[in-house]
Amino acid sequence: MKVPPPSSDPIGIAKRALTVAGAFLLATTATTVSMPPATAGIDLFSTPRAKQARGRVPGRRRGGARRGPCPDTDTQLTALVAAVEIETQTLPETYVGGITTAEHPTFWFDVPYRLNDEATAEFVLQDDSGQDIYRTTSAEFATANQTPGATTPGIIGISLPEALDPLTVGQTYQWYFKVDCGAESPLYVRGGIERVALEPALANQLSIILPLEQVALYQANEIWYDAVSAITPLYLAQKDNPTVSAAWTELMRSLGLEHLEHIDIVSSS
Repeated sequence: MKVPPPSSDPIGIAKRALTVAGAFLLATTATTVSMPPATAGIDLFSTPRAKQARGRVPGRRRGGARRGPCPDTDTQLTALVAAVEIETQTLPETYVGGITTAEHPTFWFDVPYRLNDEATAEFVLQDDSGQDIYRTTSAEFATANQTPGATTPGIIGISLPEALDPLTVGQTYQWYFKVDCGAESPLYVRGGIERVALEPALANQLSIILPLEQVALYQANEIWYDAVSAITPLYLAQKDNPTVSAAWTELMRSLGLEHLEHIDIVSSS
């Protein structure tokens, strides 16, 4: 995979990549992603109602404090996805999730616990009627692990199998990721995802630019699932490359996940 060579100013390179992506957005007259006719032409990220509509659902991005026999850790269970807090008449509500262009996207989580017989995990994806679309457990994560010898704690990716029907464009799905250490209530994170169709101009641009530039373009368009999935393999393979590391850092900061700027990526299943 071709990656730009290290530079004496890796942060500057990452920011310039975002500037290029932003310039592409300003140069296009069409909406970046295909929207239903009722919402075409509207800034879909400018209002609380829109923020919760574009793949975001009431949820939680972090698993909260340690419970029961779960070990003490420096970080919490975290979903690598966008989140927005919306003020209400009572307490603020957190909406978690976003959009993807992938038919079978990958969901990324930072799991600060070693998954074994005592600490197990489960991922569930449901459609908009609450029916399970996909369900898998940590025992299956291990057998599908694509990185030999890799174990948690660390960041893991869970990809929807190609055998599943592609996600339906325009439908919002809900996912859960739970870690059970034997406590009465498991730790969990929860969010949503919506698949959108790319406009031809953006699809063409993505096809002719380098992987790091793709990350920046996804990021500029707030297609967070695809941005995380684009940078993760690069960071896994070339963590010591300062340009790649800078792009990872920039994305984590954009998501408000600064505590993950220098974390190890463990596996993808």
